[in-house]
Amino acid sequence: MILQWRGSDFSPEQQLIGVVFDAGVILRNDVLFLLGWSRAKLEKHVTRVKSGRSDPLIRGVWVRRNTYAYLLTETGVRYAHQMLGIEAKAVTMEAQMNHALGLNAILMRYLHTHGFDGVRWFNTREAADELWFLRKLATGQADTDLRVTAIRPDAILRTPNGFWWVEYDNATENSRQIWRKYQMYVTNLAPLDTSFRQVVWVTKNESRQRVLETIWNRMDNKDVDMRFYVETHEPFLSTDAVG
Repeated sequence: MILQWRGSDFSPEQQLIGVVFDAGVILRNDVLFLLGWSRAKLEKHVTRVKSGRSDPLIRGVWVRRNTYAYLLTETGVRYAHQMLGIEAKAVTMEAQMNHALGLNAILMRYLHTHGFDGVRWFNTREAADELWFLRKLATGQADTDLRVTAIRPDAILRTPNGFWWVEYDNATENSRQIWRKYQMYVTNLAPLDTSFRQVVWVTKNESRQRVLETIWNRMDNKDVDMRFYVETHEPFLSTDAVG
């Protein structure tokens, strides 16, 4: 998990690779904040990761004016998989850059406001595994049955004040796709304890927020607490957001 790399027993180069891998794509300033590094230390270890390789593990990219970010190359993803014992196809994040940056920004807003104490963040891969585990405990279903109905949440945010499945919506899915995703969330979360049935959607603007809310309000099954916010206006991140 992305918050466990800081001060870990891994080498600085591995901490860097791990943070970028868990984030998918991450702003340079966010790397500095998460690892507690200086700019000089980051540049030193980025250079070490790149040096002596015809196919570097990491690359930088300008994502908007004066904003620099890092992502792993395919070789870097394979390295991270080997380091973490993950058996999966190496997939880079070029096609998902905007989504990854918007999703990670939710975590960063919480951390900058409230700090690191008691916070856990699960990325998409980790959130899918956590949901599978919770459903397995609650239902005892066979693995094949769980896979048939599985949904992949974008992330999980767990704080001392609550647990949320997080969806970052950048308005690329149509109404039918959103309806289907709502149905899958109800199927996946209904057997779980109430504390695990909270989903927050963070989207780009108020117009899209209203669209998401309208689709949800037309559904009959409300076993899930589904809430919708515009990015940077997320009251669920407040320290008093309990339940």
